[in-house]
Amino acid sequence: MGNQVGKGANRMAIAAMSNVTHLEKRELASLQSKLREIATREGSPTSVNRTEFAEAIHVIGINQNDSDILDKLFTMFDKTGDDVINYRDFIVGIAPLISGTPADKLDFAFRLYDLEGSGKIKAIEMVNVLSNINRVASYFGDPVMTEEQIQNLVSDIFDTHEDKSPSAQIHYADYVKVVIDHPVAHTFIMGGGTVQYGMGR
Repeated sequence: MGNQVGKGANRMAIAAMSNVTHLEKRELASLQSKLREIATREGSPTSVNRTEFAEAIHVIGINQNDSDILDKLFTMFDKTGDDVINYRDFIVGIAPLISGTPADKLDFAFRLYDLEGSGKIKAIEMVNVLSNINRVASYFGDPVMTEEQIQNLVSDIFDTHEDKSPSAQIHYADYVKVVIDHPVAHTFIMGGGTVQYGMGR
């Protein structure tokens, strides 16, 4: 039931929101599964519209307060204004709203993104996960990382891997702590991001 606004590395302004929401891992995993099912049923493997999104929230049984917050976040993720979102980006973006440490939340976001269950992630996918978490953090007023900072962080992580090709994949479970301990991510987690989302790209 929400995260305790913590001391030290657990301090992230978005953590205050996880005190307000009551989202748990099982609910987000169920929501992802239901959104995937609906998207496939409707012939769009990655997208859902607002009505389909509301259907999934209702079926999962997410409470009204959390549902209202998720609906507002849906609007933010609707880049074109046509009431359609990429549900995968949305789900990984809201992963920090669950209870747990920053490492737990990041690991869970990677697991949600990994629809095939391979345990691996490519650099471009890691950028996508971190960018979507960044977007949600901004919604709650947190200063965030620039896109350049996210790119640099991911480059630093993948530079430590022996395979330097663009298609290289790492086992994300082995790198969660490395990402969390990276100076850019650490500053972000401590609420010291450098820009509001959408600025300083």
